[in-house]
Formats: sequence, structure tokens, C-alpha cells
Amino acid sequence: MDKWRYRITTHTTADVLGALPVPVEEVPPTMFCDDEGACYFDAGPNSFTQAIERLLNGVGEEGWELAHVAFRSEQMICFWKQPR
Repeated sequence: MDKWRYRITTHTTADVLGALPVPVEEVPPTMFCDDEGACYFDAGPNSFTQAIERLLNGVGEEGWELAHVAFRSEQMICFWKQPR
């Protein structure tokens, strides 16, 4: 039987903006969420998805596997797992 350990990280809009490859003068919202919790990136520039990849890759390089991600209006909550 596999045994796992878990980690939860939270990433704010400021975290995403801080991970942008190039600073942006006027930044539209990075995540677009409706009132039912569905979130979309399609209206944002590609540099925002690259910034999110940087955040996720940083934790992934420590050996953690992303198990689930939940989006809130200005926050991304990530659930990670790693074998013991």
C-alpha cells in the first residue's frame, strides 16, 4: 500500500504578477471566475499562464506532484502529494 504525505500551497494574484516573465504596466485580472466557481484563463495574455507554470514548477521541482487545484476569485489553492 502506498503512503503519501500532503502539502497545500496558496498563490495570490500578487504571486502570479510577481512571477511574470516581464512586468506589465496595466494588468487585467489574471483569473476570470464566475459566481459558480468556474475559472478561465482564455481572456488573459499568455504571460499569465507562464507565470502560473513558474509557480507550479517551483513546487514540482521539490518532488511534489500536483493532485488538485482550486480557484477562488483572487487565489489559487494547490494540493500536492509525495510518496513517503
